[in-house]
Parts: sequence; structure tokens; C-alpha cells
Amino acid sequence: MADQVLSSGTQLLLIVLVARRADPTTFGAVSLALLVHGFLLGVVRAAIAEVVLLRCRARPPESRHEARAGLFLTLSAGGLAGVCLVCVGLAVGGEVGHYLQLVALAAPAVYAQDLLRYVAYGTGQIRLAIVIDGIWMGVQLLVSIVIIAAGAATPSLLVLAWIAGAVAGASAGALVLRVWPAPVALGRWWVEERARAGGFVTDFLVANGLMQGSFILLSVLLPLDEFGGLRAAFLCLSPLANLLAGVRTLTLAHLAGLRAHPALARRRAVQVALGLAGIGALYGIGLVLLPDRWGSELFGETWAEAVGLVGILAVGELIRLGSFAAIDLVKALGSPMDLVRTRVVGSAGVVTGLFLGAAVAGPRGAVVGTVFGNLLITTVWWRQAAVVTGRPAARAETAP
Repeated sequence: MADQVLSSGTQLLLIVLVARRADPTTFGAVSLALLVHGFLLGVVRAAIAEVVLLRCRARPPESRHEARAGLFLTLSAGGLAGVCLVCVGLAVGGEVGHYLQLVALAAPAVYAQDLLRYVAYGTGQIRLAIVIDGIWMGVQLLVSIVIIAAGAATPSLLVLAWIAGAVAGASAGALVLRVWPAPVALGRWWVEERARAGGFVTDFLVANGLMQGSFILLSVLLPLDEFGGLRAAFLCLSPLANLLAGVRTLTLAHLAGLRAHPALARRRAVQVALGLAGIGALYGIGLVLLPDRWGSELFGETWAEAVGLVGILAVGELIRLGSFAAIDLVKALGSPMDLVRTRVVGSAGVVTGLFLGAAVAGPRGAVVGTVFGNLLITTVWWRQAAVVTGRPAARAETAP
């Protein structure tokens, strides 16, 4: 949980600092560039970093070799992504093009830093992962403070401070792990890992990439200032989900331990869902009651675009949190096809609600559509959870 807070905190810090010093249109451009960056990072993480983690875990004596090969592949992917982002940025032009070119500079360093975190996980060095993310946060914060104190805190320089932190974190991780990029036989990697990497990438695209890609497309439907306000409203809810990531891991482990008792697992999942929904309700009430002055301190002018959307989204988030335990129950007791099929249906529902709402009523319609989409996916996930816990095979496991 500590590592997740630090990892997510670097981008949240950047977003808050930019929002305080930029108009909604500029904030929208920066948000879009970071969305594109996050989408590409997720693909590289699924295709390379997660595979390297498992290879390190499976063959501890060869973990340094695996880390060197993974670092080479990651830097290569970062270089390719950077070139593509620069080309797209030049073609798009304007503020969006400018910030796409800036995040292109970040790609190799951020991808490498992320890979080294996963190597730390794979080798059982969790504290090192925290150190790597802590150095990123610390350097970014220090450089940002210097820029602000000098009165030169433009969004572009704040993005460069974020990149400087990523470079520092990646460099520190490489030094501690004593790894450097080493060429790897791509043919061998492809033969050994194409199925696993392909599966991980597909899972990412269905689980998270579809939503990220939808927001990227949504930026075409909405003016940048309205898009910036919509993103700010969603970002208000992200700290809670990030903090609960560790709780979800523990929940999944607990439910997996109850495979022989599906009825009990289902009751525990319901209890967890009610608890998470309660936490979501308290968090949402806090957001709604947040004084406008505080919101403006965090998000600057963009808060005026976001404040009317936060309360509606908080309701949708409360509903979404209620689905987490059902998802983990399907993961623990269901088959891979149960998981994939349900995820596709649920994601399609949210995306459809988001786009239809935006097309009909702009940002407010988008958040209302998201609420109905979250209601749909929560219903679908609990229905699937009832199916997997009620199968004859599952009931047979409880027989003496």
C-alpha cells in the first residue's frame, strides 16, 4: 500500500501542481497527454514488466539476467513509444501536441523505473520498490519546489520535474540492483513468452485500457476545458481506489483460501462489499462537503468545471466499490473465461454509458452515464459471483 501511494502520488502531485497554475484548457491538454502516456505504460507493463516479475520469481538465481534483458526490452519499447508520441505531437500541434512531445521524453525513464519496481517485487525486495518510488517522489517534489520558488512554475517545467524524478528513481533502482540493459534474443523471448505476454496485454486492454482509451476518444467529443473538468472530477476519486488496492489484494487472498467453502466465501464477499461501499459513502460525502476554496487550492480554475460533477461521480464510485469483492470472488472461484467474459460485458456497459452521456449532455451526461454503467457492472459481477458459487462442482467441494 505504501508503494502504491508513492507510485500514484507522483502523477497526482504533477496534476495538482499543473491544475493550480493552468487554465482548464491547458489542464485538459496535460491530462490528455498523461492519459496517452498511461495507456502505453500499461501495455508495456503487461507485455514486459509483469512477465519479467514472474520469470524472476520462477528462477531466482537468474533474476539479474532477467532484469537486464527486461530493462533492454523496456528501454527499447520506451524509445519506440517516444518516437511515436513525438510524431503524433507534431501532427496534432497546439497545446495537446506540445505536451505529447513532453511525455515522449518521459517514456524511457518511466518505463525503466516501472520495470525495476517489478524486478524488486519478483526478487522479494519490497522495500526497494518503495525506495525507488520514494526517490521519484522526493526528487520531483524538490525540483518542483525550486521551480515554484523561482517563480517559473509553468506546466511544461512541472512536467520536466516529474520526468527528472522518474530518471532519478530508475537510476537508483539500477544501481542498487546492479543491472544495466543487455541485448536479448527477441526470437527466444517471443517463443517463450508470447502467449503469456499476449494474455497479460489482453487482460490489461479489457480491464483498464478500454476505459483509458475511451477517455482519450472522449477528448475529441468535448472541448479541452470541459474535458479537463471531467478529468479533475474523476481524479478526485482516484486516491480512494489507490488506497484500497492493498485491501483488494488481501481480499483476493482471503477468498482464495475459502475455495472449499463457496457459501462462506460469498458471505465474506458481501461483508467486504458493504464495508467498501460504506467507505466510499464517507469519502463521497467528504468530497461533496469540501469547501470550494479547498477545491480551488487543489485544482485552480479547473475546479469550477469539476465541482458540479463530483457529487454525481461519488455515487457512481460507491456503486463501483461494491463490485470489487464480487470481482475477486469470481477470480478466486471461477474460471478464466468467467472472468474475461464478465469483464468484457461490464467494461462495454461503462464505456457505452460514458459516450452516450457525453454525446447527449456533455460532461454532466458523461458522469450520469458512468453511474448507470457502474450500476450495470456491479449487477453483472454479483450475478456471475452467484453463478460460480452455486455450481455443482463448488457445492461438491463442501461435502464431507
